[in-house]
Amino acid sequence: MSELIEVIKTDAIAQITLNRPEAYNAFNYDLVDQLTSRLTTMAGDDSVRGVVITGRGKAFCAGGDLKWALGYPARPGAAFHTLASQFHLAILEIRRMKKPVVAAVNGLALGGGLEIAIRCHGMVATKNARLQFPEISLGILPGIGGCVVPYRKWPQGAELFHDMICLAKPVGAQAAAEIGMISRIADDHPSLIAAAIDEVNSLQGKITRIAEGKIQIPEIEVSDEPKAGKQVLSKEAVSITVKTIQAGAAAESLGNALEIGYKGFGEIACSAAAKEGISAFLERRKPEFNK
Repeated sequence: MSELIEVIKTDAIAQITLNRPEAYNAFNYDLVDQLTSRLTTMAGDDSVRGVVITGRGKAFCAGGDLKWALGYPARPGAAFHTLASQFHLAILEIRRMKKPVVAAVNGLALGGGLEIAIRCHGMVATKNARLQFPEISLGILPGIGGCVVPYRKWPQGAELFHDMICLAKPVGAQAAAEIGMISRIADDHPSLIAAAIDEVNSLQGKITRIAEGKIQIPEIEVSDEPKAGKQVLSKEAVSITVKTIQAGAAAESLGNALEIGYKGFGEIACSAAAKEGISAFLERRKPEFNK
């Protein structure tokens, strides 16, 4: 198994680099398994005071690798389930970590890649970074907490998150910094890593946990013909997504909210919109949603 995760340690800070640049560091099972293993090791290593996660090449991470999962024609559903389960374990390792974990976002952070980044205790980014939840354009939704966590960590950005999740709006580094998602913007990768290490040091003993309890969010307004740019979206998929966001915000605890997000993903994954959206992506065509 190739080394899809590289680790170097400098002054008690472990730098974890996702190393699959030919696929924009998209997660397949081996990559996410290695990431989970490295995070577990770092958590138990007393010589490590904090962790920086970044990506090799032009992207932090482009999310889950659909082509990889569908390369198992006899059991693509099982491949998706296995990937999602292991991805969940990686996020749990970050959530449990008592040491600061900072995402150093170089370039693209899409879908599951952005879900990893928002679970870190801090985020820094290069000035050309682009954050996006493109799932709705595939007829699905961010399934590992993406419909829940942003609202609880950065409530001041709720309206922007509505557009990101329900309409696939991409957000640049400056806009993300204005709502507090990103603490520092760097010109290039070396200065990005330096900023991430500074952020790890500044978060020592100051890790903020994700909010529990119910939260208030603005009303979600969606047009009768929702679009991501010029692409017409599935009204059914958008409706499920809106319902999931609202129910997650009203949940009595973070755990319950996350469970609502998982169920929302399960519901939308079984829809005609998901079948059409993913098929269109793999066939390199625009999806045509019927409802």
